[in-house]
Amino acid sequence: MSIHTRSSIKAPAAAMALLLSLAAAACGQKPGVEAPAGTYVGADGMPVGGAGPGAVAPDGSVPGAAAGAPGGSTGGGTGGGTGGGGSTASGGGSTGGGTTDGTGGGGGGAVGAGDTTGVTATAIRIGFHAPVTGAAAIPSTSFQRGIQVYFDDVNKRGGIHGRKVEVFFEDDQFRPDVAVAKCKDLAETKKVFMIFGGAGSDQIEACARYAASAGVPYMSAGVQQASKNGSLGDLNTYYAATLTYEQQAPIVARIAKQVASGKKVTLRVADNSSLDGYFQAQGSALASALGGSYVNPGGSGRIPKNTQGGDALDVGTKICNSGAGVVVWNASPSSLLNVSASMPCTVIFVGPGLSNGLNIVANAGCPKLNNARFLSPFPGMDVMRKNDAFMRAYAARNGGAAPDDIAASVYASEALLGQILMATGKSLDRQSFLSTIARQRVFKNGIFPPTNFRSRFGGTAMWHLRADCGKREYVTEGLVSP
Repeated sequence: MSIHTRSSIKAPAAAMALLLSLAAAACGQKPGVEAPAGTYVGADGMPVGGAGPGAVAPDGSVPGAAAGAPGGSTGGGTGGGTGGGGSTASGGGSTGGGTTDGTGGGGGGAVGAGDTTGVTATAIRIGFHAPVTGAAAIPSTSFQRGIQVYFDDVNKRGGIHGRKVEVFFEDDQFRPDVAVAKCKDLAETKKVFMIFGGAGSDQIEACARYAASAGVPYMSAGVQQASKNGSLGDLNTYYAATLTYEQQAPIVARIAKQVASGKKVTLRVADNSSLDGYFQAQGSALASALGGSYVNPGGSGRIPKNTQGGDALDVGTKICNSGAGVVVWNASPSSLLNVSASMPCTVIFVGPGLSNGLNIVANAGCPKLNNARFLSPFPGMDVMRKNDAFMRAYAARNGGAAPDDIAASVYASEALLGQILMATGKSLDRQSFLSTIARQRVFKNGIFPPTNFRSRFGGTAMWHLRADCGKREYVTEGLVSP
């Protein structure tokens, strides 16, 4: 269902003064948080490495791909974001052939110059979806209070090139079919300019494929790079703002080795088909990093998407019987809480970001989750409480209330979108927006690690969080990269 509260009410957007101040002060790492040993970040804040899967040229195209084909051109766009060049097909034309659950289909409809859906002389409409109900449920009040915080503050300062940004939020219920229905409503009924996916690998992939078929720009936190339906890098309207699960695998293996201190390490991943590639990548990374200390779980390594009751007890018992002291985990927060509560032994959980690194998980899972390590696109609240712009904006919108890390995640997402919109220029359409991402590539807002959109997968690093059950929250260990 839609959240017909402040989180789904139209609300305002981003000011040049704040954007410029964020851009000027931004860096890939918050002051006072040192990157730990093993972080390979260059002097410019960017890790070294070549373009990976889904590489894009400065005009937004994948070298060798035809316009409208998987990964095809999204058009030219000038430095001022005036559009021009590229395909002349009208935006929204569906050629992707995706199924009703958002899976399957090719690169999607070509995004043509002049598609200004969701943009007027005075406003820009943005859609946002995440699970408020379902197995990965996130408290609705957190989103209600977090949505629009950044853009409210910027709207008060004049907006993005004179336009106020309105954010529309939908609960995808942790179900791909619902996610597609919600994204379709955002695109076709609410007529948003673009959509951002907040969490949930299956839901993000489903919406990304729908959006590509409809010619709608879509961005998300990093999830899987590919599934049985093909690579997300082949979708010509999709960009991942943070590291994908596969890209996080070597970081997770490194952390698992550090915290294991000679103990055995095993792996558990939800049995979503979308996580097949991650399961293989993570297993290989663990075997390489740990050698004989890695307990290959075989078929026991895949667990139900929503593990509860007898299944949770069975999963927990097998982990304890394996003798592992560390478990690399990529399944829903509810599954993590159910399994950890059922276990007679004590282990340290380690995994990719982002939902298991939320404070609501640490608070509910302690003391079983003490010292758990999860990666996240944004730092913990121990760092975010020092972000004066965020704290002021949140208090102003919410009557002086204190924020949580879910609000911080939404704020960071909105800040990134605000930077891209500002960089695109006053002459804004879908083609010029996508071309700006591919051309400028690097965006720094001091919360998310710096992006580098050399490919559809623009992440460069992640924040390393540790569960401190004395504080009942995650604390920030530092910024880490592959």
